Amino acid sequence: MAMNVRMAMNGRAMRFGIRLRLFLAFVAVAVLSVVACVLGWLSYDRLGGTLDEFAESHLPALGLAAKLAEEGGAIIATAPVLAGSRTEAEMDAIRETLGRRLAALRSLTDAIEGGVPGLRPVVDALGRNLSELDGTVRHRLELGRRNQEAIERLRWLHADFLDEIDPLVADARFNIQSALASVESGKPSADAVRVLREENRRSEAVLQIGANGNLAVGLIARAATLATPEMLDDNAGFLDETADRLKRDLAALADWPDGVSLGQVVGQLLALARGTDGGVPALRRAELETAAHGQDLLARNREIVARLNGLIARQVQAVESDSRAAAARSAQAIAFGRSALLASAVVSLLVAVLVAWLYVNRNLISRLTRLGESARAIAAGDLKAEIPLGGNDELSDMAAALLVFRDTAIAVEEANAQAMIDNAQAGLAITDADGAIEFVNPLAAALIAPPPNGPAEESGEAPRLSDRLDEEGAARVAAFFAEASAGPAEGAAPSLSILTTGRRPDGGAVPVQVGVRPFWHRQQQRFIVTLTDMTERVEAQHILERTVQERTADLRATNDRLERAIAEHRRTERDLREAQAELVQAGKLAALGQLAAGVGHELNQPLAAIRSYAHNGRKLIELGRTEEAGGNLGKIADLTSRMANITNHLKRFARRPDSRLGAVELAPVIQGALSLFGDRLRGEAVDIAVELPDAGAPLRVRAEEVRLEQVLVNLLSNALDAVAAVPVRRILIRAEAGEADSVRIEVRDSGAGIAAGLAGQIFDPFFTTKPMGTGLGLGLSISYNIVRDFGGVLSVAESGPGGTAFALTLIRA
Repeated sequence: MAMNVRMAMNGRAMRFGIRLRLFLAFVAVAVLSVVACVLGWLSYDRLGGTLDEFAESHLPALGLAAKLAEEGGAIIATAPVLAGSRTEAEMDAIRETLGRRLAALRSLTDAIEGGVPGLRPVVDALGRNLSELDGTVRHRLELGRRNQEAIERLRWLHADFLDEIDPLVADARFNIQSALASVESGKPSADAVRVLREENRRSEAVLQIGANGNLAVGLIARAATLATPEMLDDNAGFLDETADRLKRDLAALADWPDGVSLGQVVGQLLALARGTDGGVPALRRAELETAAHGQDLLARNREIVARLNGLIARQVQAVESDSRAAAARSAQAIAFGRSALLASAVVSLLVAVLVAWLYVNRNLISRLTRLGESARAIAAGDLKAEIPLGGNDELSDMAAALLVFRDTAIAVEEANAQAMIDNAQAGLAITDADGAIEFVNPLAAALIAPPPNGPAEESGEAPRLSDRLDEEGAARVAAFFAEASAGPAEGAAPSLSILTTGRRPDGGAVPVQVGVRPFWHRQQQRFIVTLTDMTERVEAQHILERTVQERTADLRATNDRLERAIAEHRRTERDLREAQAELVQAGKLAALGQLAAGVGHELNQPLAAIRSYAHNGRKLIELGRTEEAGGNLGKIADLTSRMANITNHLKRFARRPDSRLGAVELAPVIQGALSLFGDRLRGEAVDIAVELPDAGAPLRVRAEEVRLEQVLVNLLSNALDAVAAVPVRRILIRAEAGEADSVRIEVRDSGAGIAAGLAGQIFDPFFTTKPMGTGLGLGLSISYNIVRDFGGVLSVAESGPGGTAFALTLIRA
């Protein structure tokens, strides 16, 4: 197979190559595989017939038998639940479940009846048993219901019995006490003694009836819950004895008209105790007998299901016997197929081993291995690797092509390397591992020219890169190559980038950026050196440094001017704030000056009253009426306190405010502002109204109390001036919580309003619509700035012929 064969076919020479040889080998292996498949198909066809027989006949029989056993087990498990049902609804639900199970069992019986003789009678007997059990349970529930009705009737009869017995006992005691009183009076008579004896006899009979009646009720109630007939018999003996005593005691009261109703009630109790149809013991006995009959039916149910399971077990045994025979036939078919497949597999393996060893391994794999080793060596850079030639097949063609590729790669590599170095736009050089220069392009030669009459050139040795640089650069390059030859650190590739000084061909120095990085060339480490002329960049850097120094000086001068301007601005701002504070204080004092007349009137009234009370007190003391004089002194003290409050409020309003803000309650501030206008409001007959929220916590705003009161005083003063010339004088102060945690305060007057052209100027300083000498025009301007300091807004909400409304919006605290 290793020799070349020439064949003549269709008039042309044809090479018997690798493709045709492998094709013939694979055809042989495929023929053997087809033979193995035919043998496997025959064996599996035989096995499939056996399995079809098993699936068509035995498996359905086993499935039906399993379902029969499952339904029978379910009926056994459900039948005791039916027997123990407590209500008819529960019994109906369980009976429905049993009906479905029984219907399924009958359906399975119809399907399997031919294979299991005698199965239908057993299923019919099971159906009759369940029907009888259902009737027994229904009868037991009916007896239980009647028993409960009898117990309920017993409760009512017991109540009637107590209602009858208690008055009779009371009457008997009364009659006995009357007779005893007559006897103890000292005048006994025969009638009194007779009555005493008769009443004593009746009283004993009534008490005996009461005790025996209560005992009879307890025995009857106990009979309704007894668990066995023996316990019922014992209870019946006690109950009969109690009933006899009741009859005997009732006979003693036969001639007593008051005992007729009691006798009727006792008779009904005796009917519940001894009645054969509606009596409690009889009902309980019938209920126990019915329950016992139900247990017998359950036992018969289990016997019937056991017979059913026996029939199913015999059917399962028959199916198992047939299944074992079918399994034996299947085993024979499997053994035949296994032997045939094993033989065909051995033959196929033998043919494949012969093909693989004699041709593929010895003729193909060994040659491919040598050719692959050569290709890997060439790919790794070893362009001198040996290529195995010889033969006249496809592998020899590949070896010849690889030889041409190697020779071409060597030529192209050398030409491209020199062209890249010569034509690069940057200085490039290649050195060996020791730093000796192997190639250099013209740009690099112009940056690292050799020194004139240097020793390296004279001796004919290869020039080194370190010999073409200044002393510092030469030392760093030499140290780099020494470190690289010692071996790079783990995971790091050696590289170098420095700024140093080279040499032009004319001997002049030139700044050069030198970069050195390793690469592999034909399995040997080389280093590529990039050289960049840095003359323009160094000059640009010098220019940039001078420019930065000049700009830095300018920025320092500008920064000094800005700092002086900021300091001047801060001084101006501080002066403005002080001037604003003075204006605010002046506005408050001006408002106090305008209010001085009203405040004087407020003080004159209590002063006049004090003078009157003091005069009257002196007279009263002279007349010896000290108690009345003490009352005058108390009134004087109250008026003095009132005057102190007025003056304290004026002092607080006049003092300089605090710059700190806090939570201020609105209601006291509004009342304090109104108190300063009390005399003017009364004198000018102005109707003042204040509307604050009634419910919830009091409104608080973020402000300073004195300045907020000053804003309200200014707004009230303007409102009073606005309503002075109108017939209806009304001022409304309203405060309410707004949106987004804000509070809105509105001061509304009924004046003539603000002219449309003046609405935009009213908050300007020194702007006023009042006559000359009646105002400075600072009130609204000061109020506007105060509110702005609070973080709020003061604005004209509306203005017209019906009046003006100022809105003050502050942050809620």
